[in-house]
Amino acid sequence: MKKIPTKRLSVRGRIVTMFIAIMLITILVFGTYATYNMYNNIMKNTYKNMNLMIDANNENLNQSFSIITNTSIALSASDAVQEWIKDGDYFNKNNEKYYLNVQNLNKQFQNILTYNNVWELNSLTYVTVYENRELLGYTYTKQVSTKKITDDSKRINELVVNDTGKYISYIPPSPSNNTIYYTRKLKSDFTTDDSLIIIAAIGEEYIKNKYSSLLSYDGSLVYIVDQEGTIYSSNDNSLLGKKISQDITNNINTNKMNEIDYNNKKYVTVSREIKENGFKLIYMLPKSNLIKETVTGMNSFILISIILSVVFITFVVIISMRTTVFIKDITTAMNKVREKDYDYRMIKYEDVTLDTLVTTFNSMVSEIQTLLKTTYESKILLNEMEIKFLQYQMNPHFLFNILLTIQIKAKMCKDETIYQMIASLSALLRAGIYGDKRSIITIEEELKYVEYYLSLQKMRYEDRLHYSIELDDEEIRICEIPRLVIEPIVENAIVHGVEESDNEAIVSVEISNHDEKIYIKVVDNGIGFDVEKIMNTENKDITDRKVEREKMGLKNTDQRLKLIYGSDYGLNIQSQKNVGTTIEIIIPKNKGRAENV
Repeated sequence: MKKIPTKRLSVRGRIVTMFIAIMLITILVFGTYATYNMYNNIMKNTYKNMNLMIDANNENLNQSFSIITNTSIALSASDAVQEWIKDGDYFNKNNEKYYLNVQNLNKQFQNILTYNNVWELNSLTYVTVYENRELLGYTYTKQVSTKKITDDSKRINELVVNDTGKYISYIPPSPSNNTIYYTRKLKSDFTTDDSLIIIAAIGEEYIKNKYSSLLSYDGSLVYIVDQEGTIYSSNDNSLLGKKISQDITNNINTNKMNEIDYNNKKYVTVSREIKENGFKLIYMLPKSNLIKETVTGMNSFILISIILSVVFITFVVIISMRTTVFIKDITTAMNKVREKDYDYRMIKYEDVTLDTLVTTFNSMVSEIQTLLKTTYESKILLNEMEIKFLQYQMNPHFLFNILLTIQIKAKMCKDETIYQMIASLSALLRAGIYGDKRSIITIEEELKYVEYYLSLQKMRYEDRLHYSIELDDEEIRICEIPRLVIEPIVENAIVHGVEESDNEAIVSVEISNHDEKIYIKVVDNGIGFDVEKIMNTENKDITDRKVEREKMGLKNTDQRLKLIYGSDYGLNIQSQKNVGTTIEIIIPKNKGRAENV
């Protein structure tokens, strides 16, 4: 199958395409990020505003219901009502003052409503008073037909008169009668069934006006519901007196903003309890409004992005036209170098930046020529150095064979001192040259290295050196320790105790264990040293071999133990000038083999 030939993009086309792709990706990423941040900010601000608005409206509603409650209390405290409470026959028709008492009742109710805020606020449409099922009178603040007052109040009274469980209640409105009824039942004598019932009619529109600011957003829903979920007020009149949807009540939390699905729409909701009567104010804002605000806010960003894109593309095209000539020239130059034409040089350009690249390229070609020339010389020199290295390299097996021969000769000559020195030296050299593949050895094996070293130094210094190795428990010997930890510290003790002092030197190694830890003390009576300088100060003079040796034997050993076992382990050093030094090694008992030593 033949491949269909395709025309490759030119360098200029690729540069323009690449920059346009980068620009579009950048705008997309930044736009997504900006949109996300804008949406979150709108959500936060909306929630803040919703909380402020619902708090203000909830306070208005609380005050309105409080005024209604206080008005009913004032009506209940009127003289006529109090007289009825004292005398159950006060409104009895057989009472010769019946008509006068009823007239006083209506007059007092009218006076209370006249001088009360409800008259000015129009919070109550009318108030009726019943004794059991008999209408005693009514007072209205708005022009309402007598028939409507009597018919409606009679219906409400029938709902209340036989309800012995409640003395204060709210009766919800309905789509056909948008009046909320507040009732208060009074008893003159709880041994009788006689009741005085005050019925206050509240226009649902009056309640709606108290939260009208919540309806400023299109599609907003507001509900005032009782504890059973019955709707007392809403901007949807068709729902008055009905139960609110379970989708709303099951997802409402008065302490925070909620997002719910209702009627195939997403809403952001907040709610507050009306403390006066225990009702709940629920405010629902369509989430689509927030998305619209986000899109509206992004219009300016889109416009700016288009303008910047046009400017950017124009700029890229101009730049690409200027740079493609140089790209062509440098491609030609690179091909020349690839063909091993190292004498080729690029011409200079008027542009300072491009001329810098030309200079760099020409310098690079010159260096390549120089490197090619010196590579052959370096290769020859390296071969000569390898030959010399092989000539001067000593075979360790040769060294040990010679030491073994000297040891045998000393044994044959019955010179036990030389024999033991050669044996100890050979053991130390084997440990240093070959090393042990194990990173962890037993304390007994480590003490052998220490014994080899001390015995050699004893033979060297004779009576100037005294040493001892003591264990408080022989079982310690089988415990494990990192290889070559004790020997370097003993070596330091000899350096400070013997080599730098003319006095008699004493070096002791004491090993003990308690609390599942092993304590190894190396004590000498040497000249001492500055512990702070050795352990905490970095020595940059690598020619100071004494300090480097101490750092290798002490600081590195301490760091090594901490790396293996943790910060609770390592070295504890005490040293005093011209008195001596005590170095304590602390390791865990039977810790087992460490993986990283």
